Amino acid sequence: MFIDFADLTGGGRVRNLSGHDKGQAARARYDLDALDAGSAPVEIRVPAEIYAISGSFVQGMFAQSLVTLGSKEAFFAHYKFDADSDVLRQIERGLAASRLAVA
Repeated sequence: MFIDFADLTGGGRVRNLSGHDKGQAARARYDLDALDAGSAPVEIRVPAEIYAISGSFVQGMFAQSLVTLGSKEAFFAHYKFDADSDVLRQIERGLAASRLAVA
């Protein structure tokens, strides 16, 4: 399975993904509940034009996946990110905050 965040950029106009509600909408758009339950890894491509992903977006999109999969390690084994290193750190920080919120 493959998810391309370019779908969320409005043709490259959006360069910053933010907001819990928008993260939840992306979760529904890509049917992450079903993907969480699947055994196949999911590749997530974050195009270079996206320079920031807020913690609230990450939490809206992935907090339930983190709970379902059980650990940060299991999450990153299931969801493989192709992203700039700065953006990947932002995703990791958002997930760390999610773990604190659900602990």
